[in-house]
Amino acid sequence: MLHELLDFFGRAICHQLEDRSLQISGETLSVCARDTGIYIGIFSSLTYLHLTKRKKKITIPTIKVSFFLLLLMVPMMIDGLGSYLHLFESDNIKRMVTGTSFGFVLPYFLYPLLSSRSLENDSEPVVKGSRDLIVPLVLSVFISIVVYWGLVPYYTINSFIIVTIIIWFSMFAYGLFPWVHNLRLRMILATFIGSCILIFLSNLHSWVL
Repeated sequence: MLHELLDFFGRAICHQLEDRSLQISGETLSVCARDTGIYIGIFSSLTYLHLTKRKKKITIPTIKVSFFLLLLMVPMMIDGLGSYLHLFESDNIKRMVTGTSFGFVLPYFLYPLLSSRSLENDSEPVVKGSRDLIVPLVLSVFISIVVYWGLVPYYTINSFIIVTIIIWFSMFAYGLFPWVHNLRLRMILATFIGSCILIFLSNLHSWVL
């Protein structure tokens, strides 16, 4: 039942092609290698930012840092487009590495926008030094190695990825309720709406196929 539930939520955002997905203990993860990488990257930088920046007045990165971060998204675009157009063959290692690089960037732009103090005059850029990039990057590499080599059980890895997906969609929903000042209520509403969006997308995927 847990396997079916994880696959259900994974289907919301992924084609779930078996040959493009990682195998852990003979079981296929609920999302492909590229999406696995994306959400590992998201989890790593999002966790770091939440632990170190949640009580600070932050805004999006400076133009220079933003340009560098956007460059990290290019490899996945090239890999995905080249593979789709049959210009070259990709593999799960490339998909996962480029996906991780892509996902790593996203929280640096979304997390500050969700901060209630992001527009205050004395807000500081979310990236203040190299540590704000290196620490989550090292975490991304560590988690990627653990996942790729299947060093923890299948259900642990698969649940980790799916929970990260739900959290990410809930963050988008969180921005829909700026008028809700009760933090706990806002988080509950965001999680509910984020989950509903994923349920809708998963069912839509099933209907289309």
